[in-house]
Amino acid sequence: MTPCSTHTIYFGDSVVRITREQPSAEAHVIEADENGTVSCANIVKKVETCKSLTILAPDPDAAFERLKMEFKVVHAAGGVVTNERDELLMIRLRGRWDLPKGHIDAGEDSLSAALREVEEETNIVASATDDKPLATTWHAYSIYGPWELKSTDWWAMDYVGGEPKPQHEEGIRDVKWVGGTELDECLKLSYPTIKEVVARYIEK
Repeated sequence: MTPCSTHTIYFGDSVVRITREQPSAEAHVIEADENGTVSCANIVKKVETCKSLTILAPDPDAAFERLKMEFKVVHAAGGVVTNERDELLMIRLRGRWDLPKGHIDAGEDSLSAALREVEEETNIVASATDDKPLATTWHAYSIYGPWELKSTDWWAMDYVGGEPKPQHEEGIRDVKWVGGTELDECLKLSYPTIKEVVARYIEK
């Protein structure tokens, strides 16, 4: 693993950063123990009352790897798809605006999974604009009981064909192209993870 000064994990609407650097004033801070470890249970308790949590650790990479051992790690991929009008393809799922994504199947590579999920969830055919992901995010959740930690590779894509159509059997209620002020409004009803990915795309 390439040394990294900070690892970011999203717990719902809360952002957890594992770092050796002192955080901004608004973040709540806890320190890793003498073994450079912090438990999932401790994090979960803290994020119940704070939206920004910083874990100070002398070796963020080691602390992150130890923390991952407490989760079932799953891998997913999704698409940041834009059309010729520079509008972004978004889905409405569980009352929030999101980007199309899903688990990587056995024997499937990340890009193939992202393209498949975009088409399955939105009826849109797309093509990747680069040979590597735009970003990779980590998201912790416990929808099905045990805590899972999902890594998602996000691929920038161009629209190729198809009309937006939601995959209702997956709980998707709407699919549409959004841009300008409408994109801003959708992002207000989205997740911190998605806001970060869209910001990365805009910067690129």
